[in-house]
Amino acid sequence: MSRRPLPDRRKLPKIIKVGITEFELIHWDPVEAEAEGCRGLCNVFEYHIKVRTDLPDSHFAEVLEHEINHACWAAAKLKSRASEETVVNRLTPVLIMARRDNPEIYAWIDRAIAKA
Repeated sequence: MSRRPLPDRRKLPKIIKVGITEFELIHWDPVEAEAEGCRGLCNVFEYHIKVRTDLPDSHFAEVLEHEINHACWAAAKLKSRASEETVVNRLTPVLIMARRDNPEIYAWIDRAIAKA
């Protein structure tokens, strides 16, 4: 199975809508990320999501999904910071695998919700 090259991720939309909030997507300098000790960050007070630029596409995608899940957690007004990290860490790879392994289902879902 040949894969088409991914579009340049720097051309991703700059705004990610989660609930009623718009988060700015920031392509994070690796030196700054290293200083924070993480690959990605979701700031629900300043409304931005940062992802390290030096990650391979597959890791960038997983970290982006992970940080979007943090934004979803905040939008749903869920509690407990420790539980949040555990839930997001455990769900993100499974959700990504489900999306990867079921492209027709997710393409249909994407089309269906685009009509909403």
